[in-house]
Amino acid sequence: MSLWSRLERRLSDLAGELLLDEYKDEVAHARELLAAGAATAAVEALEALLADKPDHGPALVLLAAAQLAATDPTAALATARRALAHRPGDPAALLAEGQALLTLLRADEAITPLARAVAEAGGDRALLAEIYGALGAAWRRRGELDKAVRELRKAVAEAPGEAEAEAALGEALLADGGHDPAEVRRHLTRGADHAPPPVLASLGLGRLELDDGAPRLAHARFTEALAQLGADDTPLGRALRIDALVGLGDVGLAERDPQAAHQRYLEALGLDPRRPGLHAKVGDAHRAIGNHAVAVEAYERALGLGAGPDVLRAALAAAGAAGDAARQIRWANDLLAVEPDSPAALVARGLGTLAAGDPATARALLAVAAAAGDADALAGLAAVDLAEDDLAAAAAHAQAALRAAPHHGGARTHLATIRRRQAALPQPGADDLPALGTALERVLGGHPTLSAHVGDVARAIAELDSPLLVTVMGEFSSGKSSFVNAFIGAEVAPTGILPTTSTINVVRFGAEPAGRVHHRDGAVRALAWDALFPYLRGLSDDDARTIDRVEILVPLPQLERIHLVDTPGLNSIQPEHEATARAFIARADAVVWVFTAGQGGKASERAALEGIRAEGRRVLGVLNKADQLGADELAEVLAFVRGTLGELVEVVVPVSARDALAWRRAEAAGADATSDRPDGNWGAVATALEERFFAQARQLKRDAAARRLRAVIAAARGALAEQHARAEAGADAARAASAALDRAGAEFVERVVAEERRSLATQTTELYRQAAREVLELVRPRRLPFGAHTATAADREYLAALLDHGFELVLDAGRRRVARALADTWRRADAAAREIAAVVAADVAGDVARVADDHTRLALALAFDRARAYLRGYLDGGTVDAFFREALPRLELAEDAVFHALFRAAPDLDRELGDALARAGEAAIAAVRARLAHWAGQADVASYDLEVGTVQLLDELAAQLA
Repeated sequence: MSLWSRLERRLSDLAGELLLDEYKDEVAHARELLAAGAATAAVEALEALLADKPDHGPALVLLAAAQLAATDPTAALATARRALAHRPGDPAALLAEGQALLTLLRADEAITPLARAVAEAGGDRALLAEIYGALGAAWRRRGELDKAVRELRKAVAEAPGEAEAEAALGEALLADGGHDPAEVRRHLTRGADHAPPPVLASLGLGRLELDDGAPRLAHARFTEALAQLGADDTPLGRALRIDALVGLGDVGLAERDPQAAHQRYLEALGLDPRRPGLHAKVGDAHRAIGNHAVAVEAYERALGLGAGPDVLRAALAAAGAAGDAARQIRWANDLLAVEPDSPAALVARGLGTLAAGDPATARALLAVAAAAGDADALAGLAAVDLAEDDLAAAAAHAQAALRAAPHHGGARTHLATIRRRQAALPQPGADDLPALGTALERVLGGHPTLSAHVGDVARAIAELDSPLLVTVMGEFSSGKSSFVNAFIGAEVAPTGILPTTSTINVVRFGAEPAGRVHHRDGAVRALAWDALFPYLRGLSDDDARTIDRVEILVPLPQLERIHLVDTPGLNSIQPEHEATARAFIARADAVVWVFTAGQGGKASERAALEGIRAEGRRVLGVLNKADQLGADELAEVLAFVRGTLGELVEVVVPVSARDALAWRRAEAAGADATSDRPDGNWGAVATALEERFFAQARQLKRDAAARRLRAVIAAARGALAEQHARAEAGADAARAASAALDRAGAEFVERVVAEERRSLATQTTELYRQAAREVLELVRPRRLPFGAHTATAADREYLAALLDHGFELVLDAGRRRVARALADTWRRADAAAREIAAVVAADVAGDVARVADDHTRLALALAFDRARAYLRGYLDGGTVDAFFREALPRLELAEDAVFHALFRAAPDLDRELGDALARAGEAAIAAVRARLAHWAGQADVASYDLEVGTVQLLDELAAQLA
């Protein structure tokens, strides 16, 4: 049953009691129609009655109720006033007038007749309940919530459990704020327990569920309210429908569905286009969608209709997001006129001034709010710094903002911009390796744990202008050194050296033929050309192990653009040389793989070539000793090698390195000397080298340098992944510890405080038992039947001291137990604090421990010191004297009797200490939890800075190097 039909029934009952006998049947019939929901039929019946007797006051009152039920408050108001004209001061008619005015949303006018109705109602509690309810509703519509709550409490007192009054009181308490949530929910639930529930109960519970973070439950309540309102098109009905639609819109925002919220807000706006709050809600929805410019227009309309400071603050934020500097400055000035110290207004005005091109004024405005640690102001200063290209100051301000608000969107955006500008990355697609290398050095150099890689970057870039580094590889005795000699056209690479004495030989340009032996300990030994090869052939196994590499310097022009590295056979390399060999292979711009004509394409060669190609090196295959095979055999071997390894080498060229060397030497002696000498197919080898390597030397150098830079980035990413994992683990540990502290807070009340209460009760009882026994020892019993027991002043002082000492022991023991319980609780936070410390480079554990210690002392003082002061006042206030003076003289001198007489006046420690201890302990735990949350936020900031300041930049550089 709706609000109005319930009131109609009450009014009809009141009217029916006063009817003349001749109209009883007609009125009874109308009342029955009204009770059955046939309001229109009831109106027709009553109008017929009144046509016969126009001045019938009770029938007029009943008609007004029927017209309200038929959602015709205008007619109801006229009818109620007709009734009052015939029956001045009739409380039922005054109530009907007030209800009609309230339904028309003329709350100011409704208060006068409703106040008169209270005075005229006398002792009719049921009627008074209705009037108080209506009067409370009128004050609620006027926005005077304290008066609304006062009148609605009276309504509930007059009619306890009445659904409409309970619902209206609960909704008013919720709107007023600051009331016990349990009381609010209790009244709303009592109203909602009736079927159908009052609209206000559904609306209030919907808002309560939304506040409690349960949007789905809220959605059900608001939908229920809409269904209850039905087709009620009265002004009050439309207002309640707007409340339900706004509630559903707020549910949409809570569920991150701003489109649905926007639709609901528009429906509400269609019912009342002049309500500023609805335009503001539409603005809120557009902000959530990201339509900041449209949101600004909605807020403009809301402000034009008289919206208050809350909307002005939202409008400021939207104007800032939309980049609307003019409105930002104007609205900031408007807010400052209302709130002169508003940080939001100072920040908005500063940012608007910055957008208008005046950074100096912007800085002055923002600095005022930033001095108080306002995160928005600090982020604004970062924006000013960015505008003035002061990246260091901008970073400091952005980080300060994030320390205050770890998830501040503007500060995070600024920090990402700052890190990018500090890195000065080349434009996307720029094929400039030196610039990319310089940017990579800046990124790595800005991070302490990555700065060691800067040298690797510098070396990779420096090698761009160095000769092409070609590593000659193959299995032992494949003819690698012979190939090197053939390429040079001189026997410069030693041949015939045993595998056990092999070394890594680098053939490079030198002004004079010579050699340099680089030892593993850093020593370098220079050798004359004539002494170089005898020295190498004479190396023992132990001597060879001390050598890192041998440089063979030859004054040949071709060596000015290429360095050849002659490595030991793949299956004969010394362990001591493996690192050097790998380093040269890693640095190689290209690889020449020398196969032996009779053995090419072995599985061991395939495995090695797969590793080389996987690292991005280009490989030219040379099938040496081709002169040892016939034409058919050579064709067969080439087909086999190409078929087996074709995807791993770009081309396979047969050659006789021995014949090629002889031909090259003859060529150097004179053109005629080569006319009848085979070149060992060197011409094909030279063509392949030129096409595959030398003509593409610059690209090969670039590819090699890019490959090395990518390797540096990969290594840095690996290190950063570990740091990021630590940061995430630290933040997760803090969040887990915070959740554990949440549980600990409940556990503290449920276990520690409960145990302390029980202990207090037990120890206090025992203390008073002991006091009773002492009294029996101290007192002098009466001598005559009508005499009195007596005690001295010293006896009284002794008993007071006994109780004082006993209570002291009780409190000290309790203090120690609670301190231990809190210390156990703090251990849950300590491990998380230590994990965070590794991320934020601060003494987090020490900081959290200090907070825990401070709040432990505060909690103990608030509970136990306060209880001690209370007990001292209790004992000093004459309680013991009163016992000796009033209770003792005629008391039965038995332990139980004395105990009960003493205990009746015992202090209520359960209330004085237990309640205070619960509040203080929860507050201490909440303070430590908040501190952990702060450091978890800092860990998130460190992780974010790592992401935007290093990881993302490395990713972009890697993409450009690809």
